[in-house]
Amino acid sequence: MDHTFDVIVVGAGYIGSSIAYHLCAAGLKTALFDQGSFAAGASRANYGNIQIQDTELSKSIEMISLARTRFATLEQDLDWKVGLRKIGGLLPIENENQWEILKARMKAVNAAGISAELIPPEQLREVEPLIDPRGLLGCLYHASEGQVDPFQLIWGYLVRARQRGLKEFYYHEMIGFNVQNGRLVGIETPQGSYFAGSVVLCTGAQTRQLGQLLGRDWNVHYVLAQAMVSEPIDQVLHNHIASASFFEQSDQLPKGTLLANMAISQSGHGHLLLGEAMYEADHFQRHIPSQSVPSISTSVLRFFPTFNRLRVLRSWSAPVADTLDGCPLLGPVEGYPGLFIATAFRSTVIITPLVGETIAQLITQGTSELDIQHFLPERNTNHAN
Repeated sequence: MDHTFDVIVVGAGYIGSSIAYHLCAAGLKTALFDQGSFAAGASRANYGNIQIQDTELSKSIEMISLARTRFATLEQDLDWKVGLRKIGGLLPIENENQWEILKARMKAVNAAGISAELIPPEQLREVEPLIDPRGLLGCLYHASEGQVDPFQLIWGYLVRARQRGLKEFYYHEMIGFNVQNGRLVGIETPQGSYFAGSVVLCTGAQTRQLGQLLGRDWNVHYVLAQAMVSEPIDQVLHNHIASASFFEQSDQLPKGTLLANMAISQSGHGHLLLGEAMYEADHFQRHIPSQSVPSISTSVLRFFPTFNRLRVLRSWSAPVADTLDGCPLLGPVEGYPGLFIATAFRSTVIITPLVGETIAQLITQGTSELDIQHFLPERNTNHAN
């Protein structure tokens, strides 16, 4: 078996699959590794929403604005149907503090050319007929968001990458870096050593632990987030709806403290995607805490009491990575030529095509269309040695 490649990509979720595709399209001999199957981490739990609702505002607006443009031609460029459809985004507001926070967000995204508006309670049912407006001050409304089928997007990238020579290594856990004479030359797995001129980490919640193998402490933390899916029903929701209470919470929860924020979408197949409960954790166990499902149900029924008789088909839990400043780690790692990171994206789907392009450009050209200065990994790194 050939163990030598131009590029090794670690992590086969949204980001890793996009990067693998764009590298193969650029003519590079590429291998994709994952400790499980494809979409086995946070990507398996994603709703597929192309959203700007939770975008970090101070440094990420340019990235999000550029990323949005990629979806106009995505299905044609990939020659693959990904279930792309237009939906809106709605953030219900329950108190004056939330109103002021979202008013500031509206101004910021409007200034970047992204349409958003504050809607009073009496108009809410014009944009979301089933929402209960009682107790709400209004909503922040983004009319032009979207949704894809998460697995079709990832699968489309993988199929097209395979046609261009991608080699896939699933159930191959990365356990170390291969560094020779101060230069990274590959990765170590229980199945053996694999070599490449470049390595890209798309490893989400595992990124901090991998960095420590190199004496780097990348400040990536994570929560274990739970959600659930209902039986299919007629298409009744027009938007992805998420409570504005998300913006009032601390960046870090006390470990083990469960919080529930309403987040609800309807898939293109009719299922309601219901969330979300979360807690800061120091493990990767995927059990569902006993209080998560009732907490999610309560948060959803507060806004949509009409769903009180829906049957839930299943629930899940997944580690979701974030950084203290809300910006991703994206770009080359200082001191290790050939090592790149692309992880901890707050809104993953919307930037998936752009990040694939960006990493491919960095590896093949040494620069990229997207300005990544705010996202470089070393900005929030503690050097352990």
